[in-house]
Amino acid sequence: MALLNVDIDWLRTFLKVLETQSFTRTAEILLRTQPAISQQIKRLEETVGTPLISRHRNQIIPTATGLVVKSYAEGIIGLNDRMIADLLEAAPAILRIGLPDDYAAIFLPEILRSAAQRLPHTEISCHAGYSVDLGKRVAQGELDLAIMTAEPDGESLHVISEPLVWVALPEFEISQRPLPIAVYHDACSVRRSGLAALRQNDIPHRISHSSNANSMLVTAVRGGHAMGVMPACTAHHEGLHIITSPDLPPLPPIDIALKIRDQATPALRELALSAISALGRETQVS
Repeated sequence: MALLNVDIDWLRTFLKVLETQSFTRTAEILLRTQPAISQQIKRLEETVGTPLISRHRNQIIPTATGLVVKSYAEGIIGLNDRMIADLLEAAPAILRIGLPDDYAAIFLPEILRSAAQRLPHTEISCHAGYSVDLGKRVAQGELDLAIMTAEPDGESLHVISEPLVWVALPEFEISQRPLPIAVYHDACSVRRSGLAALRQNDIPHRISHSSNANSMLVTAVRGGHAMGVMPACTAHHEGLHIITSPDLPPLPPIDIALKIRDQATPALRELALSAISALGRETQVS
């Protein structure tokens, strides 16, 4: 038998109709239209497969099946409301999240959207930095959570793998030597991977532009001043042209991971779920 999922909003509406004895009053309380309330009751009955309420002498009374659903609904909604209350009560005033500059532009909007729903009374404090530094700050208790490029020997939760790509203007002359490269500063693992690939393939190159801000590197690439190396998700997000040429060395993928401080609270776990959702959603889009 196929498993059915019952929308908790339908159950809440069903209980409220029985409580108020009025579709109109229920609509006012739940801030919906009366047709929307009727539709929710109808969809609940269609899911269960039988009528749940009947009218008798201007009263709305549950059927035999309706009484069973009412009993379960009270338990389900009670557990849901207690869970939310516990999470909000346990939520600290502030949670600190760290991301590299380019990841923030891609993943942060979804994280903030989800956090606003899950943790509406908690301040989300955002910190930019290199992945290796962010991991250390989580370990030292300065950050609660970090989205970061996984270090080979680091302890973090792998979420997705992302290819590295070369980016430049379509008309950029990749045969020039030394090849001008725009990269992050020394602490960046993406920089290390890109430069190592050039060295291993004996391609003369020079670092023409470096920065700790993704926007500055993107500006150098868009201006035709250099070729860059970055995760594919960043290239897609910035609308940059990806260079695929046998004259350029292949690049290894990177792992994007999550690191959470020890003894995570329920609120922090909620934020982590938001982050995992953001990574998964953006990867599907790109």
